[in-house]
Amino acid sequence: VEGMCHGGQILCTMETWKAVSGMAERYLGRPQILDCGEHLLFETRIGNTTTRYQRRIMQLVPREFAYDFFEARGRKEVPAPDGKNSLEVKDASLVNGRLFPPVISKKQLTTSFLNAPYANGRVTICFVYTIGLDKDSPQRAPNLKILAKYVRRQLLVLNPPGYECQEDNGCWMLAFDRMVNAVFFGLQLKAAVREGAEDLVGRVNRENMFKVGILSGPFTSMGPHRTTGMADYFGPIVNRAARVASNCEPGEVCVGI
Repeated sequence: VEGMCHGGQILCTMETWKAVSGMAERYLGRPQILDCGEHLLFETRIGNTTTRYQRRIMQLVPREFAYDFFEARGRKEVPAPDGKNSLEVKDASLVNGRLFPPVISKKQLTTSFLNAPYANGRVTICFVYTIGLDKDSPQRAPNLKILAKYVRRQLLVLNPPGYECQEDNGCWMLAFDRMVNAVFFGLQLKAAVREGAEDLVGRVNRENMFKVGILSGPFTSMGPHRTTGMADYFGPIVNRAARVASNCEPGEVCVGI
């Protein structure tokens, strides 16, 4: 892990961060946490067998040196000549703090915070709700793990890849750089689960597994979540995208205009 660092950078594995995160506020001064994604650390080969060692990497920055992404990214309200407020892209040059390039990696296996879209203070937010599984079934947890692989696989085939902001019991909040990629993701995810999810067990509805809601627009701010280090977006677009997904019929991919 040390070999992945740039000068002045502090990196650790997700497991290490989980072990000490409970002490972050009292003993560690609440450092800024940045999710660097999952990386291949090294490989070992014995005969014809190759073992890959991969870990999710976290970046820690002392609070007093941290770059304030929330102040640097997004749009803010400014008075307009007609007396109404308009949205203006924030000036990132006014924000100071430590920024590092992507970690020095043999291979990046998943997206990192640095892959989260933010250009021009606009983003496409996508919510995916899992509704094709029984809520009280003992197979729900293993089935959700299988579905998570489908979601993440479809994110990575895009260029640039879609970004996973958070997941909670089969509900995903995702971010894309533009609407067309989010729509393509939703349609491909629906097709992949309908045609290929043979490893799901128990009573499942592959045809109507998800409700997908998508909305593009400006966001107020974004930055790393204080405990997960993953990109967290703020602004009306987040709630509106969630409402679009909630109002979908089972199996639909809905777009807010």
